[in-house]
Amino acid sequence: MSDYFESARPVESFAAALRHLAVSPGIFFAQMPRATGYSNAVWFLSITLAVPLFVWTMMSLGMALFLAPLLWLVMLAGTWLWAWYLGWAVRLFAGRELSTVDAFHICAYANAPALLAWVPVLNVVIGIWSLILEWFGLTRYAGIGSGTALLILIVPMIVLMLSVAVLAILVGMLATQHGTLHDMQMF
Repeated sequence: MSDYFESARPVESFAAALRHLAVSPGIFFAQMPRATGYSNAVWFLSITLAVPLFVWTMMSLGMALFLAPLLWLVMLAGTWLWAWYLGWAVRLFAGRELSTVDAFHICAYANAPALLAWVPVLNVVIGIWSLILEWFGLTRYAGIGSGTALLILIVPMIVLMLSVAVLAILVGMLATQHGTLHDMQMF
C-alpha cells in the first residue's frame, strides 16, 4: 500500500499520506515519487481545503457557500504560484532542478495542516507547521541544503511582512494628514 495520495483510492491513500506525514515527514518527502502531473496533488489539496471550507460554511449558516468555490480557486492558484516560486528559487539559489509540478506536490502535502485551519487560534501554528513541512520537502525531496531551503522559505515571508508594515505606516501617515480614517474619502 502506498503512503502517497492516489485519486483512484482517495480515502485510504489520503489517510495513509496524513499518517506518514505526521509520523515521519522527512522519510515521507525523501521517498516521494516524481510527479507525473498535477492530478493527485490537486485532489489531495482539494480534500485538505474542503474540510475548513465546509466548517466555515456551516459556521456561517451556509452564507459562505457562495464564497467557498472562489476561495478554493484562489488557494489552488496561490499554491501553484508558490510552487512556481519554489522551483525558480531552487534552480537559482541551489543550482538544482525542481519542476513546478514536483514543487506543487511538495506544497500540496505541506498544506496538510490546513485541515485544522477552521480552529482560529491554531492559524499561526498551522502556517509554521506548513513551512516546516515545505522545508522537509525541499531538503529531502529536492536535495538542497537546509540553510538554503530556510532562506528560500523565509525571505519571501520577511519581504511580505515588511511590505505590510510599510503599507500600514503609509496609511497611518495618510490618516494623520486627513484627521481620521473616517474623514478620508477614497473614491
